[in-house]
Amino acid sequence: MDFDRYIEELVEKRARRGPENVIILPRVASTNELARSIVAEYEGEGEDLQPLLVLAFEQSGGRGRHGRGWASPRGKGIYATLVTKIADAEALQTLPLLVGVGLCRVLSTHLASPCRLKWPNDLLIASGAERRKIGGILIEALVRPDGESRVIVGFGINHGHGEDELPVAGTSVSLQGGTGVTLEGLTWDLVAGIEREMVHLGDLAYAVESYRSWSVHRPGERLVCRTGDEVVEGTFLGFDERGFLLLESDGRELRLSAGEVIE
Repeated sequence: MDFDRYIEELVEKRARRGPENVIILPRVASTNELARSIVAEYEGEGEDLQPLLVLAFEQSGGRGRHGRGWASPRGKGIYATLVTKIADAEALQTLPLLVGVGLCRVLSTHLASPCRLKWPNDLLIASGAERRKIGGILIEALVRPDGESRVIVGFGINHGHGEDELPVAGTSVSLQGGTGVTLEGLTWDLVAGIEREMVHLGDLAYAVESYRSWSVHRPGERLVCRTGDEVVEGTFLGFDERGFLLLESDGRELRLSAGEVIE
């Protein structure tokens, strides 16, 4: 598929889904990077930025957490960033949980095996003991003095990648039996899935319980987590009422609010 056809299909399948403002580019370094510059420009001019969706047919410098590269070949994946504002800064705590749940719910309807969440922001396909990464989330927030936030919700989903185009532990929608859903159709489904969950912004109980139900981690599982420069290993105990990951390590109960599971 070429870029012109990609745009045509996106427009045809939109059906009033997603924000009114949409930017579609043939190639960009990073949709998050572009979105960040747009937010900064509007802030600098004192103008009100309405919800915006940035889509790219290809990324030359896609990034995940800690600046890691994200393979973004032409026409093979969903490379997207949703920009919106949140009036209450405290509601930001629920945003990453809800975005992950929204994406998992949608992907699971299209695939042979359900999608699961690896803490904090990886989307996995779990089949038996095998776990393969199909997507990721990268969220950034700019909190203004008045408490209102501009949030940049980036997500990348492997759609048409073959095995030779992915790392060993990677997979794609097409490799997981999702051949009936097009790149463009899945794009709008995922955007709608995020928006449905964002209705619950600020509802911490709902967000945490929903995240628990889609988590790939099970109590009693051994996890290795990186928090800043420290690596800790222990037994997964679950998630607390704030969504913090609970880990029993050397007789201590640790509550991790940030970091990542690396094993």
